[in-house]
Amino acid sequence: MRKIVTLVYALIVTSCLAQEPTDGAAKAIRTRSEMAESCRTKAKPISDNTNYGACIMRNGSISGINENEHFAMHSVMKFPQALYVADYLSQKGVELDDTIVVDKVDLMQDTWSPMLKRFEGVRTFSYAELLELSLEQSDNNASELLFKYCGKPHAVENYMRELGFHDIHVRMTEEEMHKNPAKAIENTSTPTEMVRLFEWFHHHKDDNQYLTFIWKAMADCSTGLKRIPAAIPADARIVHKTGTGFPSAEGLQDMNDAGIILMLDGSHAIIAVFTTNSPSEAEIANISKQLLDTIIK
Repeated sequence: MRKIVTLVYALIVTSCLAQEPTDGAAKAIRTRSEMAESCRTKAKPISDNTNYGACIMRNGSISGINENEHFAMHSVMKFPQALYVADYLSQKGVELDDTIVVDKVDLMQDTWSPMLKRFEGVRTFSYAELLELSLEQSDNNASELLFKYCGKPHAVENYMRELGFHDIHVRMTEEEMHKNPAKAIENTSTPTEMVRLFEWFHHHKDDNQYLTFIWKAMADCSTGLKRIPAAIPADARIVHKTGTGFPSAEGLQDMNDAGIILMLDGSHAIIAVFTTNSPSEAEIANISKQLLDTIIK
């Protein structure tokens, strides 16, 4: 079991993706300082064996706890993969309703994969179906097929670099992680970088049909309803992606969630929470609530 890590509630607050006007600089600095102090005050350890990193962004300002440490993404990885697939399909002129042929015997059988219940033998799946399965239901076989037909992990990571994201590392396919669960820790991100990627997505979701489709699929995500979704205001909506690691002998798991919270007034906040050796999904909801309390007055 991972040795307990004593959390230090020192926050590094930066401004990114947005520039404050010169005459508002002093106000912006005060706002960021207040946000950081509030976050530090509310930060609480969640479990003796659980380490976590969390980050929240609003109006271009970021604060968090262990927000610049790397954590295993697990199935949160399917979000940057989907963005790469969108770019790949667009560049190649492939439509979302174009199909590939899938033989069930070629798929991983003992993994999380709702698509296995949809067919026997051979059938076709469209790229739209694969993206929906991967993002809405976190289907591991769907993600693996996207790796097979659109590009391996290095292609996803290279695309992240092209977009300017250097702290997101995609090194392993679903099949490689399935064969050796210890390899899952090689797909990593910092909470800050994942928040920045979601902010990029928020700005570019209407650039083409592929990104718009991904936005809708993630808005319909059916996993992790007891995580960040359990912490948001009743009138808010969320576009998010979850990730869950392999369980330990003690029943602990890495649990993650990251996404964009859309407020009723038209504003938005972005949260990423990564945990290691977590006892329950409620831990993510608790952390998310603490962070949201720093920005919702």
